[in-house]
Amino acid sequence: MKFVYSLAFASLILFTACKKEKSWEVDVKEQNVQLNIHDISQDFFNDSISLDTLRKDYPFFFDAKTADDVWESQRRNKEELSIYGQSRKIFGDFKNLNHTLIPIFQRYQFYFPEYKIPTIYTYSSGLQNIDYPVMFSQQSGLMFIAMDAYLGAKNKLYDSIGVERYLRTNLDLNRLPSQAVDAIANDVVTFSPRNQLFIDKMIYEGKKLILQDALLTDTPDEYKVGYTPEQIQWCIDNEGQIWNFFVEQNYVFSSDASLDKRFLVLSPFSKFNNEIEQDSPGRIGAWVGLQIIRQYIKENPKVELKTLLDDMDGQKIFKDSKYKPALESNNLANYTTKTIDGKVYHFVK
Repeated sequence: MKFVYSLAFASLILFTACKKEKSWEVDVKEQNVQLNIHDISQDFFNDSISLDTLRKDYPFFFDAKTADDVWESQRRNKEELSIYGQSRKIFGDFKNLNHTLIPIFQRYQFYFPEYKIPTIYTYSSGLQNIDYPVMFSQQSGLMFIAMDAYLGAKNKLYDSIGVERYLRTNLDLNRLPSQAVDAIANDVVTFSPRNQLFIDKMIYEGKKLILQDALLTDTPDEYKVGYTPEQIQWCIDNEGQIWNFFVEQNYVFSSDASLDKRFLVLSPFSKFNNEIEQDSPGRIGAWVGLQIIRQYIKENPKVELKTLLDDMDGQKIFKDSKYKPALESNNLANYTTKTIDGKVYHFVK
Protein backbone atom coordinates (compact mmCIF):
# COMPACT_ATOMS: atom_id res chain seq x y z
CA MET A 1 0.00 0.00 0.00
CA LYS A 2 1.08 3.59 -0.45
CA PHE A 3 1.79 5.27 2.88
CA VAL A 4 1.06 8.91 3.58
CA TYR A 5 4.46 10.42 4.27
CA SER A 6 4.76 13.57 2.23
CA LEU A 7 6.08 15.20 5.44
CA ALA A 8 5.74 18.92 5.27
CA PHE A 9 9.10 19.34 6.99
CA ALA A 10 10.90 17.98 3.95
CA SER A 11 10.58 21.39 2.33
CA LEU A 12 12.78 22.83 5.07
CA ILE A 13 15.80 21.09 3.70
CA LEU A 14 16.65 19.48 0.40
CA PHE A 15 17.76 22.72 -0.39
CA THR A 16 43.41 13.36 5.88
CA ALA A 17 46.60 13.03 4.92
CA CYS A 18 47.69 16.34 6.36
CA LYS A 19 50.93 17.96 7.37
CA LYS A 20 51.62 17.93 11.07
CA GLU A 21 50.62 21.59 11.27
CA LYS A 22 47.04 20.64 10.45
CA SER A 23 44.97 18.36 12.62
CA TRP A 24 41.28 17.73 13.08
CA GLU A 25 42.00 16.71 16.66
CA VAL A 26 40.64 19.68 18.57
CA ASP A 27 39.77 20.14 22.23
CA VAL A 28 35.99 20.16 22.58
CA LYS A 29 35.75 19.58 26.33
CA GLU A 30 34.46 23.11 26.80
CA GLN A 31 31.68 22.60 24.26
CA ASN A 32 28.64 21.97 26.42
CA VAL A 33 26.12 20.18 24.20
CA GLN A 34 22.85 18.75 25.43
CA LEU A 35 20.62 17.21 22.81
CA ASN A 36 16.84 17.04 22.87
CA ILE A 37 15.66 13.89 21.09
CA HIS A 38 11.97 13.36 20.42
CA ASP A 39 10.41 10.27 18.86
CA ILE A 40 7.53 11.50 16.71
CA SER A 41 6.35 8.00 15.88
CA GLN A 42 6.04 6.99 19.52
CA ASP A 43 3.30 9.58 19.85
CA PHE A 44 1.90 9.10 16.35
CA PHE A 45 1.22 5.40 16.94
CA ASN A 46 -0.23 6.05 20.39
CA ASP A 47 -3.94 6.30 19.56
CA SER A 48 -4.70 7.76 22.98
CA ILE A 49 -3.08 10.99 21.75
CA SER A 50 -5.42 13.01 19.57
CA LEU A 51 -4.54 14.25 16.10
CA ASP A 52 -5.08 17.80 17.29
CA THR A 53 -2.44 17.30 19.96
CA LEU A 54 -0.06 15.74 17.45
CA ARG A 55 -0.52 18.62 15.05
CA LYS A 56 0.21 21.08 17.82
CA ASP A 57 3.32 19.22 18.98
CA TYR A 58 4.65 18.34 15.50
CA PRO A 59 3.24 20.90 13.04
CA PHE A 60 5.97 20.12 10.48
CA PHE A 61 4.97 16.45 10.33
CA PHE A 62 1.46 16.76 8.97
CA ASP A 63 0.32 17.47 5.43
CA ALA A 64 -2.71 19.72 5.81
CA LYS A 65 -4.26 18.29 2.65
CA THR A 66 -4.54 14.79 4.11
CA ALA A 67 -7.89 13.97 5.71
CA ASP A 68 -8.06 12.95 9.37
CA ASP A 69 -9.45 9.50 8.58
CA VAL A 70 -6.36 8.76 6.44
CA TRP A 71 -4.06 9.71 9.31
CA GLU A 72 -6.13 7.66 11.75
CA SER A 73 -6.03 4.64 9.47
CA GLN A 74 -2.27 4.97 9.12
CA ARG A 75 -1.82 5.13 12.88
CA ARG A 76 -3.42 1.68 13.16
CA ASN A 77 -1.80 0.08 10.13
CA LYS A 78 -0.21 -3.23 11.22
CA GLU A 79 2.58 -3.04 8.66
CA GLU A 80 3.60 0.44 9.77
CA LEU A 81 3.41 -0.58 13.41
CA SER A 82 5.68 -3.54 12.68
CA ILE A 83 8.23 -1.34 10.89
CA TYR A 84 8.23 1.07 13.80
CA GLY A 85 8.58 -1.76 16.30
CA GLN A 86 11.65 -3.12 14.52
CA SER A 87 13.10 0.38 14.34
CA ARG A 88 12.72 0.97 18.07
CA LYS A 89 14.44 -2.33 18.80
CA ILE A 90 17.45 -1.04 16.90
CA PHE A 91 17.43 2.41 18.54
CA GLY A 92 16.36 1.38 22.03
CA ASP A 93 15.92 4.22 24.51
CA PHE A 94 18.05 6.64 22.42
CA LYS A 95 20.91 6.72 24.94
CA ASN A 96 23.26 5.31 22.32
CA LEU A 97 21.99 7.80 19.72
CA ASN A 98 22.59 10.64 22.14
CA HIS A 99 26.08 9.31 22.92
CA THR A 100 26.83 9.05 19.20
CA LEU A 101 25.60 12.49 18.20
CA ILE A 102 26.99 14.60 21.06
CA PRO A 103 30.66 14.41 19.89
CA ILE A 104 29.56 15.44 16.40
CA PHE A 105 27.75 18.50 17.69
CA GLN A 106 30.55 19.39 20.09
CA ARG A 107 32.83 19.68 17.09
CA TYR A 108 30.07 21.37 15.08
CA GLN A 109 29.77 23.97 17.84
CA PHE A 110 33.55 24.38 17.94
CA TYR A 111 33.82 25.07 14.20
CA PHE A 112 30.52 26.93 13.83
CA PRO A 113 29.92 28.72 17.14
CA GLU A 114 27.32 31.00 15.55
CA TYR A 115 25.10 28.03 14.67
CA LYS A 116 22.57 26.61 17.09
CA ILE A 117 22.42 22.97 18.13
CA PRO A 118 19.36 21.38 16.52
CA THR A 119 16.49 19.56 18.14
CA ILE A 120 16.52 15.94 17.01
CA TYR A 121 13.33 14.22 15.85
CA THR A 122 13.23 10.52 15.05
CA TYR A 123 10.41 8.86 13.18
CA SER A 124 9.47 5.77 11.16
CA SER A 125 8.94 6.64 7.50
CA GLY A 126 7.17 3.48 6.39
CA LEU A 127 10.34 2.68 4.38
CA GLN A 128 9.80 5.79 2.24
CA ASN A 129 12.79 7.88 3.31
CA ILE A 130 15.57 5.30 3.38
CA ASP A 131 17.39 7.00 0.46
CA TYR A 132 17.76 10.26 2.45
CA PRO A 133 17.27 9.18 6.05
CA VAL A 134 18.67 12.26 7.78
CA MET A 135 17.45 15.79 7.07
CA PHE A 136 18.81 18.93 8.65
CA SER A 137 18.10 22.65 8.64
CA GLN A 138 20.52 24.95 10.42
CA GLN A 139 18.16 27.89 10.04
CA SER A 140 15.25 26.03 11.62
CA GLY A 141 17.41 24.22 14.17
CA LEU A 142 15.93 20.82 13.30
CA MET A 143 17.28 17.38 12.41
CA PHE A 144 15.08 14.45 11.40
CA ILE A 145 16.21 10.81 11.44
CA ALA A 146 14.24 8.03 9.74
CA MET A 147 14.86 5.11 12.07
CA ASP A 148 13.64 2.52 9.58
CA ALA A 149 16.65 3.29 7.36
CA TYR A 150 19.00 1.51 9.80
CA LEU A 151 17.56 -2.00 10.19
CA GLY A 152 20.59 -3.75 8.67
CA ALA A 153 21.38 -4.42 5.03
CA LYS A 154 19.91 -7.93 5.10
CA ASN A 155 16.61 -7.01 6.72
CA LYS A 156 13.69 -8.65 4.91
CA LEU A 157 11.71 -5.43 4.95
CA TYR A 158 14.15 -4.05 2.40
CA ASP A 159 13.65 -7.20 0.31
CA SER A 160 9.92 -6.53 0.35
CA ILE A 161 10.31 -3.18 -1.41
CA GLY A 162 13.13 -4.24 -3.73
CA VAL A 163 15.97 -2.13 -2.36
CA GLU A 164 18.89 -2.57 -4.73
CA ARG A 165 22.10 -4.09 -3.49
CA TYR A 166 24.22 -0.98 -3.94
CA LEU A 167 21.85 1.04 -1.75
CA ARG A 168 22.06 -1.37 1.18
CA THR A 169 25.58 -0.48 2.27
CA ASN A 170 24.35 2.42 4.40
CA LEU A 171 21.25 0.74 5.85
CA ASP A 172 23.00 0.01 9.12
CA LEU A 173 23.14 1.94 12.37
CA ASN A 174 26.92 2.32 12.27
CA ARG A 175 26.47 4.49 9.17
CA LEU A 176 24.15 6.99 10.87
CA PRO A 177 26.85 9.40 12.15
CA SER A 178 28.26 9.88 8.65
CA GLN A 179 24.82 10.38 7.20
CA ALA A 180 24.04 12.91 9.91
CA VAL A 181 27.16 14.88 8.94
CA ASP A 182 26.25 14.51 5.28
CA ALA A 183 22.88 16.10 6.03
CA ILE A 184 24.62 18.95 7.86
CA ALA A 185 27.00 19.42 4.93
CA ASN A 186 24.15 19.56 2.42
CA ASP A 187 22.77 22.50 4.40
CA VAL A 188 25.86 24.48 5.43
CA VAL A 189 28.32 24.03 2.53
CA THR A 190 27.70 26.73 -0.04
CA PHE A 191 27.61 26.19 -3.80
CA SER A 192 27.22 28.88 -6.42
CA PRO A 193 24.96 27.98 -9.35
CA ARG A 194 27.41 29.87 -11.54
CA ASN A 195 30.03 27.15 -10.93
CA GLN A 196 28.92 24.49 -13.38
CA LEU A 197 32.22 22.94 -14.47
CA PHE A 198 32.89 19.32 -13.52
CA ILE A 199 35.83 20.40 -11.33
CA ASP A 200 33.54 22.84 -9.48
CA LYS A 201 31.09 20.06 -8.73
CA MET A 202 33.79 17.61 -7.66
CA ILE A 203 35.23 20.22 -5.30
CA TYR A 204 31.77 20.92 -3.88
CA GLU A 205 31.29 17.23 -3.14
CA GLY A 206 34.79 17.14 -1.68
CA LYS A 207 33.96 20.06 0.61
CA LYS A 208 30.92 18.22 1.94
CA LEU A 209 33.01 15.12 2.54
CA ILE A 210 35.82 17.02 4.27
CA LEU A 211 33.26 18.02 6.88
CA GLN A 212 33.18 14.32 7.75
CA ASP A 213 36.91 14.49 8.52
CA ALA A 214 36.33 17.51 10.74
CA LEU A 215 33.25 16.36 12.67
CA LEU A 216 33.88 12.63 12.95
CA THR A 217 36.78 10.99 14.74
CA ASP A 218 37.99 7.42 14.37
CA THR A 219 35.60 6.90 11.46
CA PRO A 220 36.64 4.91 8.37
CA ASP A 221 36.44 6.44 4.93
CA GLU A 222 34.03 3.68 3.97
CA TYR A 223 31.40 5.21 6.27
CA LYS A 224 32.14 8.76 5.19
CA VAL A 225 31.75 8.12 1.47
CA GLY A 226 29.16 5.35 1.75
CA TYR A 227 31.40 2.66 0.27
CA THR A 228 32.37 -0.88 1.14
CA PRO A 229 36.00 -1.70 2.05
CA GLU A 230 36.43 -3.27 -1.38
CA GLN A 231 35.23 -0.08 -3.08
CA ILE A 232 37.59 2.13 -1.10
CA GLN A 233 40.46 -0.19 -1.93
CA TRP A 234 39.53 0.00 -5.62
CA CYS A 235 39.60 3.79 -5.45
CA ILE A 236 43.00 3.80 -3.75
CA ASP A 237 44.44 1.33 -6.24
CA ASN A 238 43.12 3.24 -9.25
CA GLU A 239 43.31 6.90 -8.22
CA GLY A 240 45.94 7.79 -10.79
CA GLN A 241 44.08 6.03 -13.59
CA ILE A 242 40.79 7.68 -12.63
CA TRP A 243 42.32 11.14 -12.74
CA ASN A 244 44.19 10.40 -15.95
CA PHE A 245 40.89 9.33 -17.53
CA PHE A 246 39.23 12.61 -16.51
CA VAL A 247 42.15 14.58 -17.94
CA GLU A 248 42.43 12.63 -21.20
CA GLN A 249 38.69 12.90 -21.83
CA ASN A 250 38.79 16.68 -21.19
CA TYR A 251 36.25 16.30 -18.41
CA VAL A 252 37.96 18.34 -15.69
CA PHE A 253 36.88 21.73 -17.02
CA SER A 254 33.86 20.47 -18.93
CA SER A 255 30.39 21.96 -18.48
CA ASP A 256 28.71 18.76 -19.73
CA ALA A 257 25.88 18.13 -17.23
CA SER A 258 25.74 14.43 -18.16
CA LEU A 259 28.94 13.94 -16.16
CA ASP A 260 26.87 14.43 -12.99
CA LYS A 261 24.92 11.23 -13.58
CA ARG A 262 28.03 9.36 -14.64
CA PHE A 263 30.32 10.31 -11.76
CA LEU A 264 28.60 12.33 -9.02
CA VAL A 265 25.21 10.84 -8.18
CA LEU A 266 24.45 7.74 -6.14
CA SER A 267 24.57 4.73 -8.47
CA PRO A 268 25.75 1.10 -8.56
CA PHE A 269 28.92 2.08 -10.43
CA SER A 270 30.49 5.07 -12.19
CA LYS A 271 30.02 5.26 -15.96
CA PHE A 272 33.46 5.16 -17.57
CA ASN A 273 32.00 3.51 -20.67
CA ASN A 274 34.72 0.89 -20.71
CA GLU A 275 35.36 -2.60 -19.39
CA ILE A 276 36.39 -1.53 -15.87
CA GLU A 277 33.36 0.56 -14.97
CA GLN A 278 31.39 -2.16 -13.16
CA ASP A 279 34.31 -2.65 -10.76
CA SER A 280 34.07 0.99 -9.76
CA PRO A 281 31.78 2.44 -7.06
CA GLY A 282 29.26 5.14 -7.91
CA ARG A 283 30.01 8.78 -7.12
CA ILE A 284 33.69 8.36 -7.95
CA GLY A 285 33.88 12.08 -8.73
CA ALA A 286 32.90 12.87 -5.14
CA TRP A 287 35.69 10.65 -3.85
CA VAL A 288 38.17 12.39 -6.16
CA GLY A 289 36.88 15.74 -4.90
CA LEU A 290 37.66 14.63 -1.34
CA GLN A 291 41.23 13.73 -2.34
CA ILE A 292 41.67 17.16 -3.94
CA ILE A 293 40.44 18.90 -0.78
CA ARG A 294 42.70 16.78 1.40
CA GLN A 295 45.65 17.60 -0.84
CA TYR A 296 44.76 21.30 -0.69
CA ILE A 297 44.75 21.18 3.11
CA LYS A 298 48.08 19.40 3.05
CA GLU A 299 49.49 22.27 0.97
CA ASN A 300 47.64 24.93 3.01
CA PRO A 301 47.38 23.55 6.56
CA LYS A 302 46.40 26.85 8.15
CA VAL A 303 43.18 27.22 6.19
CA GLU A 304 40.10 27.66 8.39
CA LEU A 305 37.36 25.11 7.89
CA LYS A 306 34.56 27.65 7.53
CA THR A 307 36.58 29.69 5.03
CA LEU A 308 37.24 26.57 3.01
CA LEU A 309 33.56 25.59 2.97
CA ASP A 310 32.03 29.03 2.45
CA ASP A 311 34.25 31.31 0.48
CA MET A 312 36.86 29.44 -1.50
CA ASP A 313 36.46 29.04 -5.25
CA GLY A 314 36.67 25.44 -6.41
CA GLN A 315 39.04 26.12 -9.28
CA LYS A 316 41.40 28.03 -6.97
CA ILE A 317 41.33 25.12 -4.53
CA PHE A 318 42.16 22.73 -7.36
CA LYS A 319 45.02 24.89 -8.62
CA ASP A 320 46.50 25.43 -5.17
CA SER A 321 46.13 21.78 -4.22
CA LYS A 322 48.68 20.74 -6.84
CA TYR A 323 46.67 17.56 -7.13
CA LYS A 324 48.23 15.13 -9.59
CA PRO A 325 48.19 11.52 -8.42
CA ALA A 326 50.83 9.28 -9.94
CA LEU A 327 49.47 7.00 -12.64
CA GLU A 328 50.98 3.80 -11.32
CA SER A 329 50.92 4.35 -7.56
CA ASN A 330 48.29 4.77 -4.88
CA ASN A 331 47.97 6.72 -1.65
CA LEU A 332 47.58 3.75 0.69
CA ALA A 333 50.39 5.25 2.80
CA ASN A 334 47.92 7.98 3.77
CA TYR A 335 45.75 5.45 5.58
CA THR A 336 45.82 3.21 8.58
CA THR A 337 43.65 0.12 8.54
CA LYS A 338 41.57 -1.71 11.11
CA THR A 339 39.68 -4.96 10.86
CA ILE A 340 35.99 -4.64 11.72
CA ASP A 341 33.73 -7.69 11.52
CA GLY A 342 36.31 -9.48 9.43
CA LYS A 343 36.79 -6.69 6.88
CA VAL A 344 39.65 -4.21 6.57
CA TYR A 345 38.53 -0.57 6.85
CA HIS A 346 40.55 2.50 5.92
CA PHE A 347 41.14 5.44 8.28
CA VAL A 348 42.79 8.55 6.94
CA LYS A 349 45.89 9.56 8.90
